[in-house]
Amino acid sequence: MRSNLVLARVGADSLHPRWVDPGRPRNWDLRLVPYQPIPPQDDVDCVVGEVIPGPKWSGIRQVLDEWDGWRSYEHIWIPDDDILADQVVINTMFEVADGVGLELFAPALDETSYFAHFSTMRNARFCGRWVGFVEIMVPGFRTDTLERLRPTLDLSETGWGWGLDSVWTKLLGYENAAIIDGTPVSHTRPVGQMRDADLHRRLLAESDALFARYDCRQVHTTFGAFGEDLEPLDLSPEQLLVDLVRGSQYLIERDPRILSWIFDFQARHFALPDYPVEGTP
Repeated sequence: MRSNLVLARVGADSLHPRWVDPGRPRNWDLRLVPYQPIPPQDDVDCVVGEVIPGPKWSGIRQVLDEWDGWRSYEHIWIPDDDILADQVVINTMFEVADGVGLELFAPALDETSYFAHFSTMRNARFCGRWVGFVEIMVPGFRTDTLERLRPTLDLSETGWGWGLDSVWTKLLGYENAAIIDGTPVSHTRPVGQMRDADLHRRLLAESDALFARYDCRQVHTTFGAFGEDLEPLDLSPEQLLVDLVRGSQYLIERDPRILSWIFDFQARHFALPDYPVEGTP
């Protein structure tokens, strides 16, 4: 048994075979939780569980309830099956999470990715950022933290988990949660395309109910950053903002609104000073 676990909810078109390089060592085991029948995995070093139909988080919840083996690992990563990554990146992600002491983490999405939230995208100015939001698409957990957060999965009646990512960081006090920019992966499918209007309505209602219950919201603030040596970067709030903007320039060029969103979330937390007006101290 290796020290970390990748617990993947997968379908027939899952990209997980591309995560594994059989010729090189890795620091994680791979356990598949299929939501539909999948092809034979003879060439992939993994464990294949029984098919559990339904959404991602209802299947993950069932496995966590019925299989105690996950508790023997140090960290657990639970990605979607449309994530393109390689073994070295996943190895390094776990090493960074352990070295920094992260409780909740995710690899950044690279510049080619489909994305829903700007704060989850790679910022090349940093190795990683302590943040207020780690999306349910690719979350990783220190195992004792997953044990602590596990009961929240019962609150998602739909099994889709919308809103849980905001609850998790709130329950952790917005501490020890990070996006790891140095280990980017690619999200290969478009987001936000849902044909079932009634399901979409129920998902939004479930998310709103979680926000109300825990008095939380999406917090796309970066509280600090660390470098390749995994040590915190000594940045003033103003310099942190500058580096966030510089590293997000490729996003801002696509959608200039992102510039104002970055400033807004940083200003809410750091109370950045107003421009000095003549006659004021």
